[in-house]
Amino acid sequence: MKFVLLSLLVLVPSLQARTLAEAAVLQAKALEAGCIVTGERVGGQVRFALAGKAPPLGNTPPEKIVFEIGSITKVFTGLLLAQAVVEKKVTLETTISSVLDPKLKFADPRIAAITLKQLSTHTSGLPRLPDNLDAGAVEDDPYAHYDEKLLLAYLTSAKLEGEGPYSCSYSNLGVGLLGHLLGKVDETSWEKAMLEKICLPLGLNDTSVHPGPMLPLATPHAGEKGVKPWHLDALAGAGALRSTAADLLKFGEAMLHPEQTPLKDAWAIALQAQADAPAMGGQIGLGVFLGMREGERFLSHDGGTGGYSSSLQVIPAKGIVRVALINNNSLSASAVIAAMSDAKPAAPQKPKVISLPAETMAEYPGVYELDRDSRFTVLLRDGQLWVNLTGQAFLRAFAEAPDRFFYKAVAAEIAFNRDQGQIQSLTLFQNGRELTAKRTPAPPPNYRLRPAKELQPYAGEYLLMGLKKFTLAVRGGTLFAQLEGQEAAPVFETATDRFEYDVVKAILIFARDDQKQISGFTLLQNGLPISAARVKPPTSAPSK
Repeated sequence: MKFVLLSLLVLVPSLQARTLAEAAVLQAKALEAGCIVTGERVGGQVRFALAGKAPPLGNTPPEKIVFEIGSITKVFTGLLLAQAVVEKKVTLETTISSVLDPKLKFADPRIAAITLKQLSTHTSGLPRLPDNLDAGAVEDDPYAHYDEKLLLAYLTSAKLEGEGPYSCSYSNLGVGLLGHLLGKVDETSWEKAMLEKICLPLGLNDTSVHPGPMLPLATPHAGEKGVKPWHLDALAGAGALRSTAADLLKFGEAMLHPEQTPLKDAWAIALQAQADAPAMGGQIGLGVFLGMREGERFLSHDGGTGGYSSSLQVIPAKGIVRVALINNNSLSASAVIAAMSDAKPAAPQKPKVISLPAETMAEYPGVYELDRDSRFTVLLRDGQLWVNLTGQAFLRAFAEAPDRFFYKAVAAEIAFNRDQGQIQSLTLFQNGRELTAKRTPAPPPNYRLRPAKELQPYAGEYLLMGLKKFTLAVRGGTLFAQLEGQEAAPVFETATDRFEYDVVKAILIFARDDQKQISGFTLLQNGLPISAARVKPPTSAPSK
């Protein structure tokens, strides 16, 4: 089972109470190995810091430690596209077929007609990953084998689902393909074009696929285990760059003042809104997500590979750039930045809870889609409304007015929007941001929502195929499943001893022994049953 670079909205309180360095110290307590390096510019002041277990660096300052930056690479690739437009080598509407070998034949002409802009803005209709990625893949370096031959084999045989225009739906494949095409446009490799056209002009001397040997690469980890660095071939443009906190802060500063850089014309194109990106909080330029927080324009992108996590956030009006780099994939770098907010802020008084008629409450349940991969699911259980976003736990929402609800667990509200009396969408309001999701015809899933103590018997450690550790833990009234080396994801009960993921199409079916105790489970995914035996029973209390 593979979760790669999945980006989802995280519901967090909004009151800032810590510096980024202080937040990193707090979050580093959860790291079993590795460290967090942060860089923060506020106005004219810059601060770098390291929290956690510092690697043996000698005299190397934290800001010079090299990390894989994963999908932040996509912002660089978007800027490379903009520079190619400035140089009049392509336009944003140039199609992939016009760059590739004209002899190629496509099974679906819609793929041939995909534009470079659509690749950069995740609106091409291409999936997150190609379906032939696993052919010859090595689990701990899953992209290294994926070369031009496999990429072209996919493109010429695949067919898009549905009809365009397609909404923004995150695609590593799409941006990886864009990087491959831009290398061809410059008659070189994506890596060389990136160095010559972007990194060197911006003074990013320590940013490349292979930074100099004098710079230490932070050892990657998945939890307590050391893992291998990742390598990308044909899809390098989606996530192959390595960098330092110093260089990423400099890159963010270029986004603050693009007019002061040698690439001002390219920045003008790259930072312009090119498509709506509701699941990411607003819009997208060329590779960079554009949103609003607390009334201010907000530029961002996160990254993650097998042993690293990274986040870049820029607020131009306030002169703020924030960078967080972690050499462990068990902690999200964006969560470190979010931890600048106090966990228990002195928030304004909560609205008064009101009761709505049963017939009104019955109108809200449904599935509300942000994009192909992200959706709100609204359930009604015993007269109570429960809401989750893909990959997150269900939270109870309380009515404050007809069609208006608020959370008690986080500082956020939800409004249901009607047209001619019928609910058409919902809008989440949080941290000055608004996310609107359209209602789909799909009925809500039949999830059972049970108290944490009733889920606790499923918690514990299992061995998948007798090899891979698989951990189940109860957090906030939800059962979370985590395969070693991957992010935890929630699973929801649909029948006795049967739980389903909402981030992928996969099912866990639990088995019991003669004493009716859980002895293991079977994972059903892609038509294949995989068994897992229990090796460690649950603790007496759920995780917090």
